[in-house]
Amino acid sequence: MKSGRRRKNGFAIFLSELRQWCCFGISGTPESGKAKMRKVISCVLVLGVMLHVTGCGIRNLDREEVMGFLDNLAGEIASGQITQDRDLIGERLYAEDKYTGRYLAECGGETGRDVVFGGGSVESRKLYLCGYMVTYSGKAVVRIRMNEDVVELEPDEEGYFETSLNLEGGGNYIMVKYENFCGTVEVTSGYSRAAD
Repeated sequence: MKSGRRRKNGFAIFLSELRQWCCFGISGTPESGKAKMRKVISCVLVLGVMLHVTGCGIRNLDREEVMGFLDNLAGEIASGQITQDRDLIGERLYAEDKYTGRYLAECGGETGRDVVFGGGSVESRKLYLCGYMVTYSGKAVVRIRMNEDVVELEPDEEGYFETSLNLEGGGNYIMVKYENFCGTVEVTSGYSRAAD
């Protein structure tokens, strides 16, 4: 974290992510037309429900219940950013939740993007991410979006990659971007490193 930058609390990050989700897609490019209008309407409805709930006794709940409620709400809102199974270039199998699992794609000239794992949360998470890429032609990149920051994983000379992630609350997504890619991509995400 850069010095001089104030650390946001989970709820402030959630509100920032909600604003960004309403106005922009996961790639950060503006959306237009019906998609943007649906998101704006969804945001207004969610904020209305939040105001209603806060007026109806959420103040009487303990901190853990409030954080659980907000985490579930953030997860529901952010779940629209994850590519639907039917639209994936590859195949995904979730493990414990939408942050963990295995993704495998065997491509023959594919172009596009799969958002395979992640979501919105007010809680922090620690993930271990590993996988491999075999490239015959084109390009594939594993990208990790952690709120406003984007990191691209570089495979080693044999095509393997691995990293540990400390995800703060907000929007965190693991995606694979393809450009005329022929080859294989495998990504595994979990809360702890598997025994070798």
